[in-house]
Amino acid sequence: MFATIAWTMFVAGPPVAKLPPETAKEMTEVIIAVNKALGLESWDAHSGEKPCVNRGGLEATIRDVSAEETRECAATALAQGFPGLGKEYVLGITMADIGPVTVFAIGIGEAEGWGGYSCDPKRRCRPIKLGANQKHARRLAKRYRNACGDAKTVWFPNRDMAGCAGEPVATEPAPPPPNPKAKAPAAKPAPDGTPPRTPWPVKE
Repeated sequence: MFATIAWTMFVAGPPVAKLPPETAKEMTEVIIAVNKALGLESWDAHSGEKPCVNRGGLEATIRDVSAEETRECAATALAQGFPGLGKEYVLGITMADIGPVTVFAIGIGEAEGWGGYSCDPKRRCRPIKLGANQKHARRLAKRYRNACGDAKTVWFPNRDMAGCAGEPVATEPAPPPPNPKAKAPAAKPAPDGTPPRTPWPVKE
């Protein structure tokens, strides 16, 4: 989609100047709904709703949340009904080793070239133009690009629909093979033929 956006801007003209109000509203609402479900951006504390992911308790009892758990939890929020999902936008959830990090929406079809991402309750998660020369637009474009290259990203409906088909997915390098312990050179007998002394074993 990155090439598509550039082609649209330079050949067919820029994205639509303004998203239809219903599309912009739904993209905002879906981001907030998934934030609440996953407990991101303090939306759970603001809304009083309990997240559907189990991150455990404090300190030693904190647990990691898998991509599958994240998908199942987010799906419960999406079941509320967002008719534009998969038609006017796609949803991405970036993952870290400990669990979901942020949520973003990327416009497709007539809404291509627009997107929005997680924000705290004090701000509005309004969609913005991906090609805009603004900090938020550059940040969203970077997150989107990184998410396309990360196999752990959770997508709704899917990665290809998000326009990531032309972006390679980074794979984790294979761990290096273990180095065999170097064997100590065999002791040679003394010139007078006395057998070599056996060293004391080294404790490992």
